[in-house]
Amino acid sequence: MNTTTHKEKFYWQQWIPITLILLLATGLYFYNLGTESMWVDELYSINDAKVKISLFRIRPIYYILLKFWMLFGTSDSWLRSLSVVFGLASVFLIYQLGRRVAGEGAGLIAALLLALSPIFINFAQMVRMYSLGTCLALGGSLALVHALENPTNSSMAWWACTRALMNMTAPLNATLLLPDILIFCWKFRKQRDVLLRFGKWALVGFVLWLPSLWTLVSNTIGFLTGALNITAKVETSSSRHAFPSITEVIRKLRHFTAFPFPSTSKAISLFYQAYTIILLFLLSFGLIKKHRSGKLLWMAAWAFIPAAMIFLVSQRLWIDRYLLFVCPYVLILLAAGFMRVWNLQRIVAIVIAIIYLFATTNGLVRFYTVQDRQDWRGIAQVINTIEKPGDKIVLSIGSEKMTTALTHYYNGTASIYRKDICSILEVDKTDLEVELSNLLPIERLWLVCQGDFDPSLFEETFGDKLKLEKHWEFTNEQFYREKDLMYLFLTTLN
Repeated sequence: MNTTTHKEKFYWQQWIPITLILLLATGLYFYNLGTESMWVDELYSINDAKVKISLFRIRPIYYILLKFWMLFGTSDSWLRSLSVVFGLASVFLIYQLGRRVAGEGAGLIAALLLALSPIFINFAQMVRMYSLGTCLALGGSLALVHALENPTNSSMAWWACTRALMNMTAPLNATLLLPDILIFCWKFRKQRDVLLRFGKWALVGFVLWLPSLWTLVSNTIGFLTGALNITAKVETSSSRHAFPSITEVIRKLRHFTAFPFPSTSKAISLFYQAYTIILLFLLSFGLIKKHRSGKLLWMAAWAFIPAAMIFLVSQRLWIDRYLLFVCPYVLILLAAGFMRVWNLQRIVAIVIAIIYLFATTNGLVRFYTVQDRQDWRGIAQVINTIEKPGDKIVLSIGSEKMTTALTHYYNGTASIYRKDICSILEVDKTDLEVELSNLLPIERLWLVCQGDFDPSLFEETFGDKLKLEKHWEFTNEQFYREKDLMYLFLTTLN
């Protein structure tokens, strides 16, 4: 006898759409997961997770989780799968947040947009903290929505703890605290007791963040000084522009949805210009919607206030991986705009959906078929295969940390050094002699160089010092520049 009620059937049926979207996201996020080599920042993450973990680090949460994850495997696919887990959680959380502020349809569409976003897949397939930071950002926003609707201590505690974890994962995400405070204070501006309780929990979150924040402030003063480009701003003769242009700002809509690769033809370029205009239309159309307009303004605050704060700092910070946490809020606004178009004119909505699908599919095909990451795996495999006792390796790329980070791939016995001896600029011969003398005795030297330092420049720079035995070229098509070359030279002393 079937005792399932109509209510129970409806309950299970309402989970079918988001379940299908999550299954689609799972396939896309795990596809080709270990195909490409780790790039420099991923190798740094693995290296950092091996050392002693402390809350007195700038980003301790991700490294704590990664250190635990590494207990069960160290393959590229396994290490990247940690970020995939948080990427999939983000798809579910954007659905929950979208349905709370804009309705069931908008929540499902926002989840689908995030599932199909090539750039989000890109960062969800990295051994980096970006998908975790986005996941925690969404969790904190969802907690604040609960607190705005029902300002209990439990909802505020959820918000404070989630935001603290987010700040200890990706410090730039702390810019979300400003819209949080503005939204909550405006909502309860006439309820002093609620504001006092909120302030108490905000203080708890700050205290939890304090050890990491202290390290952040003490260790990044120099970086922030450079990022602010103070000298460039006061020198009127300087041609450097410290801030992104309005075109670059608008272009982020294309980046978040269709991937930031360069156009291959004039026709494709014109298509994406029109595509970006359509996205701007959807964004504005969603914001002017009267129904639930207050809650959509919360999305706008979370999307635009942090982006504006980062915009005002420097172009050095206005890059996709640092802005990834605002992407879900933009997608919710796009979903809300699309739903309004759907309700008013379905033919137009279908045309927009087809254009969006074409742009996104093009981005996905490009992402899965073109190598975007530096091939450190390939370099290590070459050295592992033909190295000899007494060999030494010099990396003229990355930071000093790379000398230990490369051991994720390299399992030989050669000593690894980090020295800036490759350059397309004029090399100081005296400094070069000093650097090479510090490496003596040399039987064979492996030299890893980057950029345009090809064999002809090698001969020009090292011709009287080193003899080139063999060289290998490793090319990847970066989505921020046309090509990112790395050269491996096998040399002996002249």
